[in-house]
Amino acid sequence: MLKKKNFLLIVLSLAALSFLGAQDRFTVNFSPSKLSLNPQLGYTTSEAQIYTALYEGLVSYNPITLHPEAAMAESWDISEDGKTYTFHLREDLLWSNGDALTAGDIKDSWIKLLTPGKGADYASLLDIIKGARAYRTGRGPADNVALRTPDNRTFVVELNKETPYFLQILCHYSFVPVHPSMNDSTSWWESDEIIVNGPYRFAESPSGAVFSLEKNPLYWDRETVGISNLRIQFSDDSETVMQQFRLYEVDWVASGWGSESLDPDRLVLHPLFATSYYYFNNNEGPWSDPRVRTGLALILPWEKIRATSYLPSSRLVPSIPDYPSFSGIEQENIEQGLALLEEAGYPEGEGLPAITIRVPYADSVGVALMKEAWEKNLKTEVVIDEVPFPGYFGSLKEEGYTLGQLTWIGDYADPMTFLQMWEEGSSLNDAGYYSEEFNRLLDEAVGDDRYEKMSQAEKLLLMTAQVLPISHSPALNLIDLRFLDGWYPNVLDIHPFKYIRFKNDFDIPGTI
Repeated sequence: MLKKKNFLLIVLSLAALSFLGAQDRFTVNFSPSKLSLNPQLGYTTSEAQIYTALYEGLVSYNPITLHPEAAMAESWDISEDGKTYTFHLREDLLWSNGDALTAGDIKDSWIKLLTPGKGADYASLLDIIKGARAYRTGRGPADNVALRTPDNRTFVVELNKETPYFLQILCHYSFVPVHPSMNDSTSWWESDEIIVNGPYRFAESPSGAVFSLEKNPLYWDRETVGISNLRIQFSDDSETVMQQFRLYEVDWVASGWGSESLDPDRLVLHPLFATSYYYFNNNEGPWSDPRVRTGLALILPWEKIRATSYLPSSRLVPSIPDYPSFSGIEQENIEQGLALLEEAGYPEGEGLPAITIRVPYADSVGVALMKEAWEKNLKTEVVIDEVPFPGYFGSLKEEGYTLGQLTWIGDYADPMTFLQMWEEGSSLNDAGYYSEEFNRLLDEAVGDDRYEKMSQAEKLLLMTAQVLPISHSPALNLIDLRFLDGWYPNVLDIHPFKYIRFKNDFDIPGTI
């Protein structure tokens, strides 16, 4: 029988051999979810990370600062009034199949993204372009969308108004180009070849369990790409994933980890530009009445609900330098809550429809306390409607619920990423929220006082209880940065794969 010490040495030696043999392959684990290979239809944080390997837009995230940096566009000019952007594309842009990538491809992709009824969640972020919203909502022709291509290497965009965060928006994966042959495809999973333009391409047809990617030899910046092969696996078998991680068979566990104790040198915890919250669905019942929403919110024991959170908060927008500080609803006030409900025509909640709280887990933060408080103080029924992943996000676009729960991670480093989704007509406004004052404040958030205007809009969401924040979220990743360069903690938890590379001077602990 092997002694424990000898057995451990054998295991560590095997891990070392595995590590050395995989020096040119990087493996990351995500929890299984409903994935779209079409970046225009993506929604999840897992997709956002995966797309950094396969696609690239006019600009992309700097891996450290998240500031927009040149990508497909080698440079750009901005008009004096801040409304017109002229992007100059690189000469050597190619699709992974060898086709030339032109300004016309970008224009066609954006028009497809805006197509009425397409169901692209982030399409409304382009509403700042002249004619885009009218076309997206079926009230104007595609020809009126202010996108011009004077030649194959020039792409001109005209905005409705000066938009200081426009380049940050363009870092988002929704605005990468889609190959002309894929634009009308509805079955990407069945395609013989998925044509991309990013630092990696598919080495073999993707499955629901594993993506095998290889360095794209036609990518314009291929010399920067540090690792030749990526293996993206999807597993929630936490025991197996943790064993793979301990043996260096998985280099990064982005999600799907277990609760076992970990070497602190291999755990990265950092602040995230994210908020977990409940929100009211305004599409049904009396929930569009701010008196009803606020009355219900004031009956809840907020200190208890938020007590178990790591970073409890009554705010929607996480802390940002120079952004005004204030508080949302932090204390229960049952008397005032009941008075508002009576004013709205529902004394003690009598006459209210059943309150259905839709959550991905029945033990979601605070949901039991919400049910207890409302059923104790009101004459109404409270139903907890559990819709597990991966079907949960899709269920929020359906009927039959009063409140939904979300953790929203900012898509770009600006407060607007938390506010624009509540604007009238936004493709992200699943709640059906409408406020003329809110729309006006966002429209005015352009000049030097834009943070003040946005904070007023946030207050409106919070004090009318449209949004009920629970906490801000930290990012947790299992990754050993002692043997990796190019992976940097940041508030969007986005880590472009092209920059990640192995160090040559790292020895696995315990090996000789």
